[in-house]
Amino acid sequence: MKPTSTDPRILSLAAEVAKSPEQNVPVILLKLKEIINNTPLGSSELKKVKQDIYCYDLIQYCLLVLSQDCSRIQGGWTTISQLTQILSHCCVGLEPGEDAEEFYNELLPSAAENFLILGRQLQTCFINAAKVYVFI
Repeated sequence: MKPTSTDPRILSLAAEVAKSPEQNVPVILLKLKEIINNTPLGSSELKKVKQDIYCYDLIQYCLLVLSQDCSRIQGGWTTISQLTQILSHCCVGLEPGEDAEEFYNELLPSAAENFLILGRQLQTCFINAAKVYVFI
């Protein structure tokens, strides 16, 4: 169910994501950070923005990007870390309404799993970098 009075910034961003080639989506999703940061913390407006982001599947797009190979994403780890921050910020305090079961049983566990996988990948990169440093 789409919200009745969707934030025009979210509507525009969702349309841009839908029309863009796959390789451009991660960078487009970074625009969510500005929208979130420019909305007062704890406000009803922020709650509505998060619901709009969820209703227009932008959280799901973030999850899809985070499940991709980081080396193939424009901006690499910088983009990934910012999308992780956006995703976690959007999920905290989100009231999914009718979709609560899907949100709590599918989306949140998937987000947590992606965060753990990314943590493991970062750990592996650090270990490999440390090994190279030791041999130099």
